Amino acid sequence: MTTNSWNVPALRVASDKMLHLDLLRFVASAGIVVRHSFEFFFPPDVRSALPSGLALFVDLFFVISGFVIAHVYCAKVDSLSGYGSFLQRRVGRLMPLHWLTLLVSIIVWSGFVVLGRAGNHEPSFELRCIAETALLLNAMVTCGNGISFSSVSWSIGAEMVMYLIFPLFAWIGMRSRLGLLLVTVLSLIAAIIVDLAQNAIDRSWVDLSPPFRALPSFMIGVCLLYFRDKVRMISATGPVLLFSLVLTLASMISYTHHLFTLGLVYIVAITAVAADARQIVPVFVKRLAPLGQLTYSMYMWHPVIVLILMNVVADKLVHASPGLMSVFCVICYAIIFVVAYLSYFFIESPARRYIDSLGSGRAFGSTDAAVFGHEPLLRIRQAESDTTQLSNDAQWPDSSRIDARVCAFRARLGLPKNSMQDVQPRNSDWPTASS
Repeated sequence: MTTNSWNVPALRVASDKMLHLDLLRFVASAGIVVRHSFEFFFPPDVRSALPSGLALFVDLFFVISGFVIAHVYCAKVDSLSGYGSFLQRRVGRLMPLHWLTLLVSIIVWSGFVVLGRAGNHEPSFELRCIAETALLLNAMVTCGNGISFSSVSWSIGAEMVMYLIFPLFAWIGMRSRLGLLLVTVLSLIAAIIVDLAQNAIDRSWVDLSPPFRALPSFMIGVCLLYFRDKVRMISATGPVLLFSLVLTLASMISYTHHLFTLGLVYIVAITAVAADARQIVPVFVKRLAPLGQLTYSMYMWHPVIVLILMNVVADKLVHASPGLMSVFCVICYAIIFVVAYLSYFFIESPARRYIDSLGSGRAFGSTDAAVFGHEPLLRIRQAESDTTQLSNDAQWPDSSRIDARVCAFRARLGLPKNSMQDVQPRNSDWPTASS
């Protein structure tokens, strides 16, 4: 962690290899915040009929998560110890803030109940339902009235399911990237068929079972790593990315069918990966990319802040006009940003480092020692447990010391064999999907 001249922690990207994806994470998180707040500018009787396309920003999270998880861990989950360390790091990144925001939400809703202001959307206070939400099981089972305290945790639960089965994707991809692509296409087709058969047009895709919804998007992200040598051939990535993102936003805020919008989301993700692979980064992307570090904080904190400020105060108590609601909206967004910033540095990062350090003597021990040697392993562990970046001139082992399996994998991606910088993260914090 670094500080600026005002002695305030400064945001930094965890890797300068994926700046477009970092910025996209922030854009997606901001889009979800807007999704859960813009309805208060409309009368209550029309809110349920408003476009819900902004919810598909979550699917962009899933794609980015699949790419980055594969980028970091594809050669590190082929043993029980490696798999355990991988899950430990994901728990350390996601669970502390999930549990904290769940607790805050329970306290806030308890206050509403005491005051008689719970309304018609009170979450279930059953202990079983709370326990299931705490363990992220609400992504797979419905408890009580179906409303959980942590309204966005369903996607975190779906993400954890992807982590649990990620070694299978890595195993397939290491042996046949065409095989992985085939499985990915089949999973997407299956999800689309189920979606069209079960869900109404206005609720298409967003009403799929969370893990089933996350599966094709996450797998597309994994595929993008294995086909990065092909993706990097896309030219004019800057204009294409900008145009596709604008088109996606227009589709999201209109009544366009969700499956069409989902296709645009995938185009945005593919183009962003291509832009990062070509390493042609505009100045504004470099400057704004560090905001991607706040993605998870904003995503987890915004429901309770929007609930209090815009739902209860502005809408229910003040009955704010559109003009006054705009003022509340600006204040709400500012509070979300500040809370996310403080949460990232003073809650999430310390908690993550503590959990990552548990049993650190075995973390990726046998695999990394064989592949990298002892000194680079120390650097990797430091990078994965802190926000300290590896220096650009860090000395990685040459090809004579790299496991043949990793060499073959890198060759398949069109990467040089004598440098591990392209596949090794500077810290395990970057990024999460929901990251």
